[in-house]
Amino acid sequence: MKSITLMALLLPAAAWGAGYELADQSVLAAGAGGAGAAREGDPGAVWYNPASIADGRGWRGGVSLFLAVPQITAYPTSGQYAPQKATTNEAGVATPFAAHLAYSRGRWGAGLYVGTSHGATVTWPAGWWGRYDAQSTSLLVLRTAPSLSLRLGRVRLGVGVHVDYATMDIQRDLDFVDTSGSTHLQLSGVSAGGDASIWVQAAETLSFGFTYQSRTVMHLDGAANFTTPAEFAGRAMDQRITSNLTLPDRFALGAAWVRGPLTLLVDATLTLWSVNDTQTIHFAQGGMPDVKQPQNWHESFSVRVGAEGTVSARMKMRGGAYYDHSAAPSDTLTAASPDAARVGLTLGGTVLLPRGVCMDGFAAVAILLPRDSTSADAIPASYSGYVFYAGLGVRR
Repeated sequence: MKSITLMALLLPAAAWGAGYELADQSVLAAGAGGAGAAREGDPGAVWYNPASIADGRGWRGGVSLFLAVPQITAYPTSGQYAPQKATTNEAGVATPFAAHLAYSRGRWGAGLYVGTSHGATVTWPAGWWGRYDAQSTSLLVLRTAPSLSLRLGRVRLGVGVHVDYATMDIQRDLDFVDTSGSTHLQLSGVSAGGDASIWVQAAETLSFGFTYQSRTVMHLDGAANFTTPAEFAGRAMDQRITSNLTLPDRFALGAAWVRGPLTLLVDATLTLWSVNDTQTIHFAQGGMPDVKQPQNWHESFSVRVGAEGTVSARMKMRGGAYYDHSAAPSDTLTAASPDAARVGLTLGGTVLLPRGVCMDGFAAVAILLPRDSTSADAIPASYSGYVFYAGLGVRR
């Protein structure tokens, strides 16, 4: 039975953030390489550094919408798959979003973030040579994160909580030697974690920021549906399933330097992806054994740098670059989670509209550095590709 139910339940790895983290949560910050931990004034600080909100400037808010178009290509490297042609994932557009709201009066501040904090979708063409490893894998996490902040002289402190709701959808074909079947898993769950942040005005032109977002340990519940030949119907029955998902701890340290019309920013992040050690599927019916899939992910880091300059009274331009390290080791790399280190370039700008409304925009490209899978349980393949992404935001 295990040969039938051992599905590639590796968590999907987003092509535009470490593991499946969606690093860009504000169009303003995204245009400057994604650096925002030490920035002041952006409503998106309710994600990047809630402590900075305690500036006494009243209400502010914003909405950011992102478009991401990943292209990932799998190249067969050995064995029976070697004669096959390179295959590219099906074209698709992901549309994560982020909404920010903040208020500050006197020494106090409060903020609220609602958006897509983590997510990924990888869909391969029907009938492709790796369909028994993966056909379609999707993960979506919606986060709601209220926070409070306090200013103590040059230092601002922030605390908060986050509530995550996750949905997972996994499809793959099943190999019965002379015929095929399929399986479809759908799971969801909700849980919560905590956040803390510090923002320091070290000098008139220099600020530092630090943010910690805790892990979220989540129980998932859902259903497994099987399509099998008649002779296997009794061994692969539709039923309830449960699993687990842990969103990792994340640390971000940033600096911002302002001199006249020019702002320079740099962020360094560390994400503790080692929480993804083993993925387990528990089947409700006792006749079907649990499936445990090793993942053995490791910690990942990123470095983001950006610059911003004032062009005119109503326009600013910004640009940046970043390196984002991969989280999945080569010995658990599969077509369901073709995680890769990536190098990105960004370009953005802001136009000031009447009544203090700002329109932000950015465009970027990320190169996915080639990875070879060495997993004994996955198809022998090499993965590489790129992601085009863009965004529009409105804030006031």
